Amino acid sequence: MAIAPLGMLSPLTPQASLAAGPAAATPAGGFGQVLQGLLAQNTTAQASADEAVRAVATGEAQDLHTVSLAVAKADLSFRLILELRNRLTDALSEVTRMQV
Repeated sequence: MAIAPLGMLSPLTPQASLAAGPAAATPAGGFGQVLQGLLAQNTTAQASADEAVRAVATGEAQDLHTVSLAVAKADLSFRLILELRNRLTDALSEVTRMQV
């Protein structure tokens, strides 16, 4: 079974309609769109951290603060996605335990 590639993901942008309340909120892309945005942000943060570490390792960059900040951002982004996965897994198992 072949898995289709995700392709280019767009960054997550806040929706102004959500601030107006649930009646005014119309799903622009739904949960999948939000999840894809989070994954795109994680990919970008990881690439930035990898580039910063490579620059320090090759001697191109001397600022360790910027490197540690990029690595911390990538770690925080990964932990957010991991926690989201854990919560979704718990929710799915809770739904499957429901009696109809």
